[in-house]
Amino acid sequence: MVAEKRERGPYQSGLARREAILDAAVDLLAEVGYHGMSLRDVARHVGISHPGVIYHFPSKEALLMSVVQRYETQVGFDLDNLEKLDALPVLDTLLEVTSRLNETPMIIEVECMMMVEASSEIHPAHDHYMRRSERLLSVLKRVWSRLQQDGKVAATEDPTHLAEIHAAVYNGIMIHWLYDREFDAAEELARYFLSVFLPEYQEELLLHYRESGWIH
Repeated sequence: MVAEKRERGPYQSGLARREAILDAAVDLLAEVGYHGMSLRDVARHVGISHPGVIYHFPSKEALLMSVVQRYETQVGFDLDNLEKLDALPVLDTLLEVTSRLNETPMIIEVECMMMVEASSEIHPAHDHYMRRSERLLSVLKRVWSRLQQDGKVAATEDPTHLAEIHAAVYNGIMIHWLYDREFDAAEELARYFLSVFLPEYQEELLLHYRESGWIH
């Protein structure tokens, strides 16, 4: 047992150091963005040497992508999972993600900043955000197509258009929340979903959203 503790000690210390570096990167990204941050800045922020940062993250790009990955894990934004879910569970998952904005305010600031910065083709996260956007749109198009087939959404609506508007509403809600922290992002997104459904299905969905705590 003693030997096991000795083996785990350095490992746990390394994990703590890695998390401290990621936390520092989040702070700096929120303050100065990707291009304004350096690994030396991160090292000073943590209180370690420059090589100490490089040991965990060999490049600034590697650190950035680790920050992005941690954000997606923390808030539950898992496209692999969304692609497997049926239509209504996809909407529920996005509402659950939106309801967690208050839990990670700093990283939401970074996420919004990265979405804008990464629109540039020379940004190291450009391909990641472009691919993420394409996959999300594909999921949402499938969702609205399925709901049309089930007779819950008007068949005259264009699923591609609904998917694009949905994605824009989802991203816009996060940005609006940064300016107004009292804004109930989950409730507004839930009410948007309700507005797309046919009247005969809205009451059932409204009850579900109230039971889930997304509409008060």
